Amino acid sequence: MNRLKSLAVVFCIILSTTAIAQLGTSSPYSRFGLGDLQGNVFPEYNALGGGVTAISSENSLNPFNPATYTSFKANSFLFSTGGLHKTTNIQNSTDNQIVNNSSFSHLTVAFPISKKLGASAGMLPYSNIGYTLNARDNDVNADMIYSGDGGLSKIYFGGAYEPFKGFSVGINASYLFGGLNRRKKLVLDDESSFNARSNSKINLKGYFYELGVMYKKSLSVEKIISFGLTANNNSSISAKRTNLLETFSGVNEIIKETELTSELGDATLPQYISTGISYRDGKKWLLVADYSMQNWEDYSLFDEGDNLNNSMRISAGFQYTPEFNSVTKYYKRMQYRLGAAYSNTPLTLNDTQLKEMSLSFGFGIPVRKSRTKYDVSLTLGQRGTIDNNLIKEQFVRFGLSVSYDGIWFVKRKYD
Repeated sequence: MNRLKSLAVVFCIILSTTAIAQLGTSSPYSRFGLGDLQGNVFPEYNALGGGVTAISSENSLNPFNPATYTSFKANSFLFSTGGLHKTTNIQNSTDNQIVNNSSFSHLTVAFPISKKLGASAGMLPYSNIGYTLNARDNDVNADMIYSGDGGLSKIYFGGAYEPFKGFSVGINASYLFGGLNRRKKLVLDDESSFNARSNSKINLKGYFYELGVMYKKSLSVEKIISFGLTANNNSSISAKRTNLLETFSGVNEIIKETELTSELGDATLPQYISTGISYRDGKKWLLVADYSMQNWEDYSLFDEGDNLNNSMRISAGFQYTPEFNSVTKYYKRMQYRLGAAYSNTPLTLNDTQLKEMSLSFGFGIPVRKSRTKYDVSLTLGQRGTIDNNLIKEQFVRFGLSVSYDGIWFVKRKYD
């Protein structure tokens, strides 16, 4: 187990420090909007289908509903980090390509302030861009090359308050930042003509807020049903766009002319709402279900909407722990998870709104004689279709995280 612990820690540290600079996606669909939205990135919750709105636990952190921050044990300190790896088969009606991407998933901490107050802070990915597309323009006898990279991250600070037993409210104040690069390149067949390329770089930064509500009802000593709600209003963040236009010639791309312009504007993040329900039977069973929607028709960037539609997502899953305090059988103390999800994405192309479906499973692996836990998830999914000249993506996403539940501010009884 010590070797497993060391390998997992090294894996998470490497991903956390290096994967931020890597492409988190290689999807042609990341060309639109703010890119591929990351949503829920915790392996623990991915294995449940992504349903997190009504999940709270004394030894797990759920930053997707800030009202859960009142669940932590006294003097506890929770830390969690991890990473994701995704292998995608991208195909159209005539061809296919397999791509691999690794990315940072999260870095979070949480702790109670008092019996009725809790807090959390951390960094999460928000969206990723990564694509390369080739097209032919026969009217001018030229090749068109479109490419992009970049992404957005958010740093959040949140707090929660429990005014009376079973009911809590919380809020996350999130700072969104990052850059989106989109490039175009025109290469003419006529070698005596000048070619052209452009790079549009958009830097975004600004604050937005997320509200969470949680209500728990005890049905018996160990059976608890919980209801959760999270929401945010349309939020405006500042944006700066820098456009670089160049003309060049030759295979060495000798620059002939350069034009640089910039402008200030803003981006509108659309309203989001999610509802969820969970049922917990002691530490043996956990069942969850979520429904969420987001008004992407209200999205704009420099007053451009990108023809996005409102999105919807439903998910459900369960967790089973055979015997959490088993002394002789280690596998009985593990948590076994299974989940599924279905969504209408914001993308509508060729009169077809893209769907995404996934099936996931995973494990929660406690470490002997330690408060450390590892969570592993594996998600099999599909987005899009090859009909109507579109692209279908079939993916396998692997996630691994390490979580530590420590104790602080406890005085030693003996020197």
